[in-house]
Amino acid sequence: MVRKPVILSCANNTPGRPDGRKRLLEGDGYQVLTAANRREAVQALASNPVDLVLLDCRIPQRGGDVAAMQMKACKPDVPIALLSEDERVEPSALEAVDAFISKSEPVNELLEKVDYLLSLRRLFQPLDDSWPDEAEVQHKHHKH
Repeated sequence: MVRKPVILSCANNTPGRPDGRKRLLEGDGYQVLTAANRREAVQALASNPVDLVLLDCRIPQRGGDVAAMQMKACKPDVPIALLSEDERVEPSALEAVDAFISKSEPVNELLEKVDYLLSLRRLFQPLDDSWPDEAEVQHKHHKH
């Protein structure tokens, strides 16, 4: 059985409010773990087979830049994308991340960037049967 890529979504959500990003990613075939603050995010990354981190710039407990540095120290091979409503992010906030995604981007662009970051990670993984094959990824892409 093929393992779905696992995405850790670290969002600054209001408790009790549905996480639209989680539903969107699950609808696109990903397994999604969520974290509400920096400590939960680092713990989730350390204890799960995470393939990509989507990190809100304004995550509670000192922000996304601190969380990204701790995550890279824990698992340097896992790509991290920093998400922000503000197009002007401090350069220091980008030092430990692999990509920046504006929250104002259309949904299809977010999904394309997620697919791209996961494909980069796949390039550096040992070959095994746990990843979907290229035909499956292409098929999924064309149904949007």
